[in-house]
Amino acid sequence: MTVSRRKVLKAGLVGGGMAMLPFGLMKNAWAAPGKTLVRYNVLSQEGQKMLAIYADAVKKMMAKDPRDPLSWTFQWYTHAMPGDRPKAETIEKMYGPGSSPNKELAKAMWWTCEPHASKGVNSNAFLPWHRMYVVYFEQIIRAVSGRPDFTLPYWDYTGPYSASGNNYSVMPKQFLLEKDPVWGPLYRPDRNPGSNAGKPVVDAGNPLDLSCMKWPNYADKGTVAGFCSNINGNPHGALHGDVGNQKGMGQVPWAANDPIFWLHHANIDRIWASWNKSGGKNPNDSAFLNETWVFADGAGKGIKVKVSEVLDTTTLAYPYVYAEYAERPKGSLPFPSAQKNFQLRAESVAPGATAKAIALGGKATSVALQVPVAVNALKQSFGAQLKALPSNSVYALSFDAIDANGEPGNNYLVYLGLPAGAAPTPEYLVGGISMFGVGMQGMHGGHHASSTRVSFLVGERIHGLLAAGGLEAAPTVTLVPIGEPNPGTEPTIGSITLQSLAV
Repeated sequence: MTVSRRKVLKAGLVGGGMAMLPFGLMKNAWAAPGKTLVRYNVLSQEGQKMLAIYADAVKKMMAKDPRDPLSWTFQWYTHAMPGDRPKAETIEKMYGPGSSPNKELAKAMWWTCEPHASKGVNSNAFLPWHRMYVVYFEQIIRAVSGRPDFTLPYWDYTGPYSASGNNYSVMPKQFLLEKDPVWGPLYRPDRNPGSNAGKPVVDAGNPLDLSCMKWPNYADKGTVAGFCSNINGNPHGALHGDVGNQKGMGQVPWAANDPIFWLHHANIDRIWASWNKSGGKNPNDSAFLNETWVFADGAGKGIKVKVSEVLDTTTLAYPYVYAEYAERPKGSLPFPSAQKNFQLRAESVAPGATAKAIALGGKATSVALQVPVAVNALKQSFGAQLKALPSNSVYALSFDAIDANGEPGNNYLVYLGLPAGAAPTPEYLVGGISMFGVGMQGMHGGHHASSTRVSFLVGERIHGLLAAGGLEAAPTVTLVPIGEPNPGTEPTIGSITLQSLAV
């Protein structure tokens, strides 16, 4: 398929003091303008060919001067930087005093990952920022490799188990060969031991899935998380934690140093494109559409890019599609319901009480949900109140203001209605909360990046509890840690709510 080139993303000045930025136009020296290219599954024959080009380019990028915008380090630092390498100090040390085009570009680009670099709440920027990041990284691979036909393959770890027993959550084997002359550049030691041993990366009990696609709205509505926040949690954050450790994919400052990062984010981008293709609509407010960042193109020149320019992969100056798109899972909410609001049924804060964050740690935490007075006016049992709702009601269990003093480095499984003293079993499991990126300190400036939010559709679990007669009172939510949180991080949840929506 070929589409006409709609427009070239224009260069422009970033602002005062940035006049030396090496801005340029996207040229066909590193891509084929107007021709729609295809990104392939890494396990496919075409994907394997692209992976070989990628491995060679990674090796060349790693050998470049880190001050070069086409170098591996420069691109890694665009996402985030380790805490022992403060941005301003690192730039001065690397480039020296005075100004230069690449120094100004580093100032504009480094540590701009959204939402982790923002002082304000900017969770809706997660998907477009990373799409831009991957698109321009892909152009750099084309330039470094001399292959204008290159497309970044994606790792579909949510894929089904094959008849032959292939587990798609096992890292592609080429990333596991440390000393291989061809594939060695794709290896990183800083991964969970099972990842580099060729074992499934999935945490026990918390599968990587496409539940995020069930949501009909891109942005959050009140405390109920939308598609963007939910994909940020699972599969995005969950995969990061499953693969990496404290100096790898598991921590924001180190994540983009692992070559698997880029195949992971190609898949996240594919899921977003799949959700759009299924009927999901992106926000259309000016605050979202006009947000702008700077990236380096295949010539190492600064390109100023606006969100509105990257919302459709087929209308970019260098358009692309995916070989396969994901389908919405069973139980997805119909898109028209995006205009409706969920109604509160129970919450973690008792009526009249002062709201306090729920502290999490290395042991299970149970929270008994409370029914607000306004909801409980008839003084019926909680089960009776739910049975009186429309028969087509769905239920959302939401966790708001998930925060910490630093990245906890672990995850939590969520159980709904688990009896007191009972061991957690799959029957009560409704999902998992990824702590990847939670509590990140943006730009080394000492401020927290935006806290996160996640929601689960729990209608099946609610109806199971009703059938068992176990909802005389509102259910208890139990959070069971997978691993200990890092010392001093003190993860918390601001509130937990159970809400209903008639669809």
